[in-house]
Amino acid sequence: MIDIYNESLAKYADGDRHIFTAKFLRPDDHKGIFTELTVDNEDNVVVKQIALHMTKAFKDLNLEEGDVIQFEGIVKKNTRDEYTVERPTRAEKISSADNSDSKVHVMGNDWDWFEK
Repeated sequence: MIDIYNESLAKYADGDRHIFTAKFLRPDDHKGIFTELTVDNEDNVVVKQIALHMTKAFKDLNLEEGDVIQFEGIVKKNTRDEYTVERPTRAEKISSADNSDSKVHVMGNDWDWFEK
């Protein structure tokens, strides 16, 4: 079952700030798409994918796909009855993307192989 309203965040909507960890997927207009959101350093993933406002706290990190970040925020229910994380602060990159999986593969610098 897909949790399109992020109802698994409901139990954290207590008005307190929580610590979140998530993997950056991609930017989308004024929001960023994050995956594998966890709360308060628990081992289980609470939300598979969530869109969060790209605030200054996130923009200053110069995020790339696959970067894992940690930040504090408050869970709130918005006007569309979806739970989301608001007012992110103290954002920090805790691990960088593994660029070894890049889509460009360099074969070598001997470009004359086709002339032989």
